[in-house]
Amino acid sequence: MIDNYIFSGIGHAFGEYEIDNATLEKAIQTEYLDAFNQKRIESGESFQKYRKSHPKASAFDFMAEYKMGFKTRNHVVPFPPNRSKYKSAANALDLAVDAVQMALDDAGIHPEHIGAWLVSTATPHEQAPGIAETLKAYFVHFDNTCETMTLHSACGGFNYNLERALIYLKQHPEAEHVVVCHTEVMSELLVDTTEFVPYVTFADGAAAVILSRIQSEDKEGLLDIVNYEDPQMINFLGATPKGRMYMQAGIIKDRATENLVRNSRELLSRYQLKVEDIDLMIPHQTGNAIVHGVVEALKIDTSKVYQEVQYRHGNLSGASIPASISLLKKDNRWKKGDLVLTATAGLGGENGAFLYKIPQKNPKHEHLPILKGKTAVVTGASGGIGFEVAKILAERGCNLILQYKTQSEDLKKYAPIWEKEFGVEIELMEVDFASEFATLTMADTILKKHQSINYIVHTAATTGSLKRATEVSSKEFDKVFQINQWSPIVLTQKLFPILKETILYVGSVAEDAEFSGSVAYVASKRGLHGFAGSFAPEAAKKGLKSIYYMPGMVDGGMAKYLDEYQIQASLMAIKQKQATPLDVIATRIAQSLYIPKVSGTYNHYEDVLTVRRDSYQGDNIHYSIQ
Repeated sequence: MIDNYIFSGIGHAFGEYEIDNATLEKAIQTEYLDAFNQKRIESGESFQKYRKSHPKASAFDFMAEYKMGFKTRNHVVPFPPNRSKYKSAANALDLAVDAVQMALDDAGIHPEHIGAWLVSTATPHEQAPGIAETLKAYFVHFDNTCETMTLHSACGGFNYNLERALIYLKQHPEAEHVVVCHTEVMSELLVDTTEFVPYVTFADGAAAVILSRIQSEDKEGLLDIVNYEDPQMINFLGATPKGRMYMQAGIIKDRATENLVRNSRELLSRYQLKVEDIDLMIPHQTGNAIVHGVVEALKIDTSKVYQEVQYRHGNLSGASIPASISLLKKDNRWKKGDLVLTATAGLGGENGAFLYKIPQKNPKHEHLPILKGKTAVVTGASGGIGFEVAKILAERGCNLILQYKTQSEDLKKYAPIWEKEFGVEIELMEVDFASEFATLTMADTILKKHQSINYIVHTAATTGSLKRATEVSSKEFDKVFQINQWSPIVLTQKLFPILKETILYVGSVAEDAEFSGSVAYVASKRGLHGFAGSFAPEAAKKGLKSIYYMPGMVDGGMAKYLDEYQIQASLMAIKQKQATPLDVIATRIAQSLYIPKVSGTYNHYEDVLTVRRDSYQGDNIHYSIQ
């Protein structure tokens, strides 16, 4: 049997906004973009010839689509880009998270089984820490110590890291899988330039593969890989410290074409292959000028050359080739036994290639429950958020103790189903949080039965009266405070000796949104917030994480009790575009219990208390494209 290294999972993510050629042509007409000589193009012989078969084509159509080879491209912001738009747009990290999640799902591999995380980019979301460290934190438990590596690289980044991943697996026999990802937000480099060529060419996206070791009778998967650097390109393509792109197209074309051809021929020679033996060639999606030059020099059949990422999504820098593989697989064009040649060249002179034989079998891995053996207490489990959180935790293998008081029909119906389907133990506890005595009794019952609890999630809450403060009785205030604040506090303090990992309190967008009504609800939540902050240092001494989780406006749950004015006031207060689906919020709450970072949220810290806001728009939040 032979050790082979295959792409067991593949994923991609593109910028949200599709920018078509018509948009860029209009920008030239309005003089937003320049360096486009329409008269010179129209007087050229090649345009006149093209016009005969495309009578409605403009000079820009000819240049952008026919000559350069770009129809549409994806950016994370709508056209035209400007600095302010990027404050709340998806960034390189967000794109990477989505691409890696897709690759893990495709492979069926548990994130905890990844041996190393290798990520490359030339447009990182922050200076430090490295993007690989942060990316890993979106997938694994707090105690995961496997290594990461960030490579600051553009076009050659994926190929360099793929070689490193191969070396890592060969040197670490205990490891089976490595994440290799490249991610880029090239459009942000366009903000300070008005030349049309970069706008036509560059785009935003990420792509990832899971490189896995398998044993097969025949050699397949990643056959060979080369990487080089061409010093003659060092000064002709890059970005200044302030993010302004510079490029000299003529020199880039000549050097890149030469490097792509040389590397392709080297790999073919190593395996004593002819060009005719190649079933599929995936060149760096850099544009027709380079790609067609490579195809002509190699004399490869054009039907075997894949350029659709270039045509439909733009030049994604180092993400171009893995994104091509992902789309090929999605379109059922990634055929078993096919021999694939790839080649890349670009920024700084980085260049390389790899040869890949698509394996006959791609073993699927058993996706083990990520929380198997853990136990969580969820309060308010019959409510909208509480019910969804309980369901998600059960799906992930977590045993549950569920407190409820009202609307319990669904909970009683589904708890036995979850037990059977997910192999978990679920204990239902009907407890009135309006009674401190009932809450204390619940705590005593849990303490007698359980030696440890991993998580406690406080979602229990009542809105109380939605009247103005002057119209709410003291009795109503007392009830709301008891349910929303005092009972969660009492339960947390009583269970503290057996808590092992995370205390999560669900707050409310109403704490940040200013509108009349719900005064008792808002005051009680702020009181709970205060307790969470004061109790967090004590919890931290025994290794517990404390999270105060503030969902934005949720589509479901308690939001159904608000009127349209209150909903709109909440959305405007946090610059949220629309209410977030209930199951999305619940998923992020569940992930917060055991994963350091969660997409769609941002943190700030009150001493050791993590305050996590969900769906808020602002300078410090980064959104994952779902």
